[in-house]
Amino acid sequence: MSEATSRPTGRDLGLDAFRGLTVLLMVIVNLQGDAGSAFPVLAHAAWNGLTLADLVFPWFILAVGLSTPLAVRAMRSPSFGPVARRVAVLFAIGVALGWLIRPTLDPNEIRWVGVLQRIALVYLVCVLVARFSGGPWIPAGFAVACLAVHGLAILLVTAPGETAPSLAMGQGFSGWLDQTLVPGRLHRERWDPEGAWSTLSAIGTGLGGVALARLKAGRGYAVPGSVALGLIAAGLALTPLVPLNKALWTASYALVASGTGLALLLSLGAATAAGRARPVLGLMVFAGQTALTVYVVHMVLIALLVRAPFGETLWSSGFRAIQSLDIPDPIASLIFALLATAVTLVPIPWLRRRGWLIRA
Repeated sequence: MSEATSRPTGRDLGLDAFRGLTVLLMVIVNLQGDAGSAFPVLAHAAWNGLTLADLVFPWFILAVGLSTPLAVRAMRSPSFGPVARRVAVLFAIGVALGWLIRPTLDPNEIRWVGVLQRIALVYLVCVLVARFSGGPWIPAGFAVACLAVHGLAILLVTAPGETAPSLAMGQGFSGWLDQTLVPGRLHRERWDPEGAWSTLSAIGTGLGGVALARLKAGRGYAVPGSVALGLIAAGLALTPLVPLNKALWTASYALVASGTGLALLLSLGAATAAGRARPVLGLMVFAGQTALTVYVVHMVLIALLVRAPFGETLWSSGFRAIQSLDIPDPIASLIFALLATAVTLVPIPWLRRRGWLIRA
């Protein structure tokens, strides 16, 4: 994620817009007034399946990979120190935000994995591969290898204590690794959506972004849409073998998400190049250039909303106030999310002017 304190020059505004739309959707999905009442497209699938909400995170991971070759070329020093620092800071911010939402002094109750922690690990591998390879084919090969190894393990490996491989919730090889390797509190008791084994295929998604960035280097946004369609078709073709599943981050899910993300990127790139819909694209570009700050501010807002100073959380009381207007619950949930997103964005321009954007 890249931040800017002044109007940038020479940036890929299409990629900024893609990253910005992704982080805005992430905030809207996370800030629904009531997840159970939300429009289905803005709620995560219970297990297998795919909604718009399920595409947001892999799109952001794809953006990490897409921006990595640019970041590597801009590095002034061949030293690995700045990369290690960025990874450590991102990981630490992720842990701190999780703690802020659920404070505890018990290390076993801290959630040590999460969105920023996964982004940090994906970024680390993407930088390593990008620095020691040229062209799109090596990162593409590593991406395919990550997805293949991940898929073969969940399909063929029987977890200790079980009688056969399983893709059921909290079971199988992936669930066993989460319970065995992930320290602290798991987000879903027996598994974590940002757990151990699913991070491997998330890394594959990021490396796919590195390959796609190099594939379109020098071609601008003339990359054939057939590449996006091919990824989507490959993912759908795999669904009889491995279902679309965000929590497991299956290969079918990763390919469909990458294909749809690439199609969206190409569309936004063409729109920014043509100068269309400037107010809307301007907001996306702004959010993309301040993505880490936007994400952190929305997490701080969540930490405030889950507090219950008067016996009821601010989140619940706020949503109930909107419900009192006698509008359908899905619309009330979306209104709450849009208002909370607006509150998230309000301080960002001021923080940018002050030079207080959060960088990693």
